[in-house]
Amino acid sequence: MVASSRRKVLFIVIAILVTSLLTLSASYYVVAKSYNKPKENQKPDSEKEIPLLPRVKELYSLKPVRKAPENITTTVFTFRGDFSSDIYDLFALQKRAVRYCDNDTTVDGCDVKLPRHYRWGTLSYKLLDALELMCNSTEKTDFYVKIDDDLIMSDSKLDEVIRVMAATNCQVSGSIARDYGFYWPVGQMYIFKRAILERICAKFPITRQLHGSEDISFGTFIDSRDKKMFCNLDNPTNHWHKDYKDQRVEIRYFTQHNV
Repeated sequence: MVASSRRKVLFIVIAILVTSLLTLSASYYVVAKSYNKPKENQKPDSEKEIPLLPRVKELYSLKPVRKAPENITTTVFTFRGDFSSDIYDLFALQKRAVRYCDNDTTVDGCDVKLPRHYRWGTLSYKLLDALELMCNSTEKTDFYVKIDDDLIMSDSKLDEVIRVMAATNCQVSGSIARDYGFYWPVGQMYIFKRAILERICAKFPITRQLHGSEDISFGTFIDSRDKKMFCNLDNPTNHWHKDYKDQRVEIRYFTQHNV
């Protein structure tokens, strides 16, 4: 009798445990199906549809390469301000960049003084004035590369990116976003071909009020919803923004340029 009672109790305990395990498994399945944790450094949905630059040739037919890589011309430009580091030109790209400054700047290392004084919230007008000078220049280049003063990238890596991009239909590369109804490249670095500059030049004079962010304003100048014109750079494989570290070197900007 006692043995029979013990068996009944044991059976009930086992039944309760099995039921609990099934309930937990079902709950985990529902949670797992309803929540997929994003992978580290996963791009937002707005960027997933834009291919990475090295893969562009797999998606779109190539345009004929009109120039040998060594004959492709490039203009790199950046905006200097009182916020820039005194040793900004320690980084390779800064040495080859055309440095645009405010009309009243007191810092050294300016190549071109623009006609106004600019604040963080009016950098769109600094870009506009720089682009107007490029439009008026008699010497146009095949590529234009805008870089932030805290961007870290080697000359050889930029040359490699330009070489790949030159053989594709991609007109604008960078970290591409589309949350304003058009495609635009995030401002730490973007690369565009001469055809894009000419497209912008045809719209001058631009007198409307501009967006407060320079990179979004650049997107409004292009005003394109054709994703075939754009391709993503693989950050941080191609370039680093604000900090870089490997087995021997660590570089870090402690203060953002807009502070």
